[in-house]
Amino acid sequence: MFSPDQENISTTPASTKVPVKYGELIVLGYNGSLPNGDRGRRKSRFALCRRPKASGVKPSTVHVACTPQAAKAISNKDQHSISYTLSRAQTVVVEYTHDSNTDMFQIGRSTESPIDFVVTDTVPGSQQSHGGEGQTQTQSIQSTISRFACRIICQRSPPYTARIYAAGFDSSKNIFLGEKAAKWRTQDGQMDGLTTNGVLVMHPRHGFTQDSKPGVWREISVCGKVFTLRETRSAQQRGKMVGS
Repeated sequence: MFSPDQENISTTPASTKVPVKYGELIVLGYNGSLPNGDRGRRKSRFALCRRPKASGVKPSTVHVACTPQAAKAISNKDQHSISYTLSRAQTVVVEYTHDSNTDMFQIGRSTESPIDFVVTDTVPGSQQSHGGEGQTQTQSIQSTISRFACRIICQRSPPYTARIYAAGFDSSKNIFLGEKAAKWRTQDGQMDGLTTNGVLVMHPRHGFTQDSKPGVWREISVCGKVFTLRETRSAQQRGKMVGS
């Protein structure tokens, strides 16, 4: 993701007509345009700009087991929450509250309204077939992109730090991690986990320059921690935590 400095966007009071741009997301491999054209929230690049009103959320109350408060948090469409199913008899629900200091942007395959940037799989040419009248049809393949894949939280004030988190909130403002999902308690007693498809990141060595070299792939957790890769994409055993 590009930083505001790379496009030299002024953020002084005198330039209030120019929105503060946190950065941009770019879908690699399309040379600036999707095969069927950029349409609405499905496009090859997406600018993250400061919203008129803060849209971020942050962890708040934690409910253990299926208590009435936990059930209320899950069913309340005005309350963001993450549900960690430990067993049939025990679920931990973490409520999230509004954060006036951040903006949240969500990415995924779903076209539902909570998703700001819709990303779909790239189908190789060998898996495409041509139908009548020159139309291109694609074979049905299992997607590696989750419907609510991840969310990015940006600080609304300089230096506009952006952090990525696995999983996005659905239309009911909930995130559910089922029994089979990798999940654990941290040393401070908080819950964290990984999604089935996973959210992987890689920082090129030497930055985004002509001298760029592939870096090391890492995986991001639901709470934004950084880990080494799992043995397999959906393994229940997480990798080792590294500096974030």
